[in-house]
This record gives sequence, structure tokens and C-alpha cells, in this order.
Amino acid sequence: MRNALSTIGLIVCGSIALMLLIATCAPIAPAASSPSPVITERALNYGMITPGPTKVVGDLSMVIEVPPFPYGAPLPPPISTSIDALYSKQVPMEGTPTPCKRCAGYRLEGGEWTLYFNKGIYKVFHQITDFESIGSYTVSGDRLTLFNDPYCEEDLAMQGTYTFAVEGNILTLHVIDDPCSIRLRAKNLTSLAWTKKADAPTSSQDPCQPPNREAAVSDHWKKPDGCK
Repeated sequence: MRNALSTIGLIVCGSIALMLLIATCAPIAPAASSPSPVITERALNYGMITPGPTKVVGDLSMVIEVPPFPYGAPLPPPISTSIDALYSKQVPMEGTPTPCKRCAGYRLEGGEWTLYFNKGIYKVFHQITDFESIGSYTVSGDRLTLFNDPYCEEDLAMQGTYTFAVEGNILTLHVIDDPCSIRLRAKNLTSLAWTKKADAPTSSQDPCQPPNREAAVSDHWKKPDGCK
């Protein structure tokens, strides 16, 4: 009897061991795979790679919050010139912008740049980086002179001289000499032609009215003498 029970026990133990061995060696069914995520690429801009909170900058192309300061020459009289208008250009996004805490003025970053001339005051604006600079200008024939620009840190009295041509809606600038901001201003202004924007103010507009909606809401624009 004892031998019979031992034999039965060995058979049972052997069966269990064989089942465990089969279970261990059996291939494991792969889990159902989820679809791969779709990765979309988009061009990086300066605001996306710069540390800190993201600030949304409005269109300040024609908003003159503070008039130019006469760093190197007196402010010219507020008289309309043949170049007065709002112009823009689109610079292609090439590579990844380089973040910096104190960027050199007039770096040619990708995106839309605007150039605004209005009665002796000019403004250069780049919405993506929030760059803006204002200064004074005079026109004599086809000669344009820029001065009183705070980004001419090498010498605030320095001037830039250009020739210009306006054909239809296209403005082209050619530098004669402009060392401002380690010559980045000249490189920026002459890199591409500028296109006149349709919403620019014209000489037929009331000079006492704000040039755009942003200026009307904020009341930050240069009002001519005599306007309330």
C-alpha cells in the first residue's frame, strides 16, 4: 500500500512539474500595440526657446510710445516726406534662433519686420522678439539719413546714410555708410526689399486721429502739436 501511494505521489509531482515547465517555455503573446503618435514639426521661434513666461506682443508697428531723444542731433521738424509709410518684409526662418539675455540690436531674426516712417520719426519693429527701436530721419532727394537711434551703442551720435527708391509699393534701401550696432542695422534694412502695407496712414488722414486701433485703445502715439 505504501509503495502504491509513493508511486501515485511521484506521478502527481511529475505531472505538476511537467505542466510548470510547459507553461514556462510557452511563448508569451505580445500585447496589443497602440498606434504610434503622429509627430508634427513646426519652426521654432525666439519666444518658444527663451526661458521665462511667454509674453504676447501686440502689433506695435506704428505706435510711438516715446518720441526719439536728440542723442546726437536735434529732432527734425514734423514734416511729411516722400518715404513716409509703413513697410514690412518677411525674413525666412533658418535654423533655431539663439536665445540671449541681452541681444544685439537689429539681429536679423526670422519673421515679419516692419519699418515705419512718419514725419521725421522712424520705427523698426519685430513682433516675435519684441525688438523695437525708434530714431530720427531726414530725406534729401534720394538720400536718407538715420540718427538718434539708441541701439547705436558704439556712439549715440553716429548716423547712417542710405539711398532709397520707391517703385509702386516696393521700397529698396542701399547703404552708403552705417556702422550702427556693429553694422547690423545696415544688414537688416538692406537684406530684402520692403513692401508698403495697405493699412499705413496717408497724408489725407486727419493728423489728430490715431493711426490704428491699438493706438486708439492705448492712447500711446505721437500727437502733433495742437491736437487735444
